[in-house]
Amino acid sequence: MSNSHHVVEITVKTPSEVNNEVLGWSATLGSKYRLAVGITGLLFLLGIVGFFIKVQDGFDDYVPWAYLTAAFGFVMLFAMSAPMLAIVPRLARGHWGRPISRIAELWALVGVLLLIVMIPLLLALPEADGRNTFWFVDKYREGWPPGAPHIWLALLMIGLVVNGIALLWAAAIPDFAAIRDKNIVNGKSANLYGKLSLGWRGSKRQWRGLRASHGVLGALYFATLIWSHTMVSFDFSQSLVPGMRDSIYPTWYALSGLQSGLGLVLVTAFIARRFGNLKDYIHINQFWSAAKILLALSLLWAYFWWSGFIIYWYGKNETEMNIIQLFWFGAYRPLFILNIVLSFFIPFIFLIWNRIRKSDWGPSLVGFVVIVGSLVNCIRIYTASFSLPDGAKGHALHHVPDSIMKPDLPDVLMVTGLVSGAILLYLIAIRYIPIISTWEIREGMLYQTVRNLHKLPLKVIGKPD
Repeated sequence: MSNSHHVVEITVKTPSEVNNEVLGWSATLGSKYRLAVGITGLLFLLGIVGFFIKVQDGFDDYVPWAYLTAAFGFVMLFAMSAPMLAIVPRLARGHWGRPISRIAELWALVGVLLLIVMIPLLLALPEADGRNTFWFVDKYREGWPPGAPHIWLALLMIGLVVNGIALLWAAAIPDFAAIRDKNIVNGKSANLYGKLSLGWRGSKRQWRGLRASHGVLGALYFATLIWSHTMVSFDFSQSLVPGMRDSIYPTWYALSGLQSGLGLVLVTAFIARRFGNLKDYIHINQFWSAAKILLALSLLWAYFWWSGFIIYWYGKNETEMNIIQLFWFGAYRPLFILNIVLSFFIPFIFLIWNRIRKSDWGPSLVGFVVIVGSLVNCIRIYTASFSLPDGAKGHALHHVPDSIMKPDLPDVLMVTGLVSGAILLYLIAIRYIPIISTWEIREGMLYQTVRNLHKLPLKVIGKPD
């Protein structure tokens, strides 16, 4: 029921209907799905070709790898931050996040691809000795702890990816058991789902363990995610710019991840709702609630950017003014203006209107704009940082490049290939893992009922506490 001021979507399903429709949803994927898999697969293969062309330059110089680093940072920002939209509503016991929690968690699988891409980037990354870095380095020792930054960055990313996959697995165990019990698949696939379900029978003890794992893995994932964003922004960007000392920069960078991750979930939910025939499960409420968080994150993004920028502006020594020219007012000024328009002004202008927030297309469109803004941001900060060939050494910036580092054909192929590879991995995953968490939908049904208020049907939701 709807009018010009209020939108109510009420769908009454039985638990068996939820299981049958959601668990069998992947079988309904048709030609559009196969076309998307084909296009992303082709672009991913072209990205691999671009990598092998670029690898002929070797790893002695990190400058040629600027655009692959930008693509790595971009995909890490949106894909690895997306699971937070499953973690936060669960910890806060918000019912509105149930239909989109699995949509968010599935993006954690992209971390496997990021680990592979990180190998050549670590090979090209200079040692910590002799440059501004988070790691402790002095004339008596060449880096502390030993192997910094390469080994510890790798271990941090491995921990993040393993944690994300464990979070997805823990949340999907009841669905794997449902697929096992309903004999939806046969042969080796049935045996695999049986192993993945870990003997799940739905006992009280198992449910308590499941909820405890959600709390522990969710909190650990959030801490690891913020730490990973911090170290990637330090070692692949800030440490390559002599004299750049900005403690706010990593926080702003992590906020960019949370903002673009939320935008990604909105876009994915919109596609699943409109083109995946999931309107009975993904309602306007999910977009309306998430849009409020996206507006808050956009405001925080602008606040933390300004807090970091104003320090350089008032400092006005040679290095600080050169850093301003490098990232904001010099050759990269068009990208900076585009970034702030896409990441702040457009989200703020559109999301302050309740009529736009209370739709599925409005927040999704803003979410897509935010993702594009995140791409522009990563290209700006990483190519600017990599544009200083002597940036690995020194503690003051005396020279600012006159022009933007332009991509060549292998760079374009690698950027599009990595983004396409992330989407391809997600498309393959939804073929085998239910895109909607059936047990969360069924559990949510126990807490809600529909009552009339002056002939207007309203959904009444109770808290388990």
